[in-house]
Amino acid sequence: MWMLCKWRNKQIIMNNDDEFVYANAKIRNEEKLLLVQKYHLKHENNAWYSERENSHKHLIFRDDFFERADLIGLLFRINKLCIAKVKYFRQNIGKYEPLKYDYKRGFISVPLWDAEFLKHRDSGLILDFRYLQTITVYDDFIRLCRELEEFEPGDDLDGIVVYPEQRL
Repeated sequence: MWMLCKWRNKQIIMNNDDEFVYANAKIRNEEKLLLVQKYHLKHENNAWYSERENSHKHLIFRDDFFERADLIGLLFRINKLCIAKVKYFRQNIGKYEPLKYDYKRGFISVPLWDAEFLKHRDSGLILDFRYLQTITVYDDFIRLCRELEEFEPGDDLDGIVVYPEQRL
């Protein structure tokens, strides 16, 4: 049985399995639904596409990736970030606060699905997803991680093997 309901001021169809039906796709996770809506993704041919005014339609991810991936994986895929960054932030997301910028209030804390920036809690430094896109050399990303981790109590990066000759 399907029912039409108003959810966050949008009409959404909900079925008996507590799945949201949006753009002809079943979505079990509310945060994934919010992420899809935020980026105005379109669902067709078992895939999610971005189709904005004055730009070409391009594939963001296929349904199987959408089902398997967690929120960080989806958010970082939308923002075109590499797997090294996905792995690092999956392991260390607790060290960061998701933010977005409001022109009247400045940086405000938001849920992860709505994030445009990540604030490193111990250093106070704010990373923009667009800045993270510009880091294309693995060693440069490791250098950034080490620099941030110097502000934290403890030794080395969690989950990343650091050999003595690699220390900065």
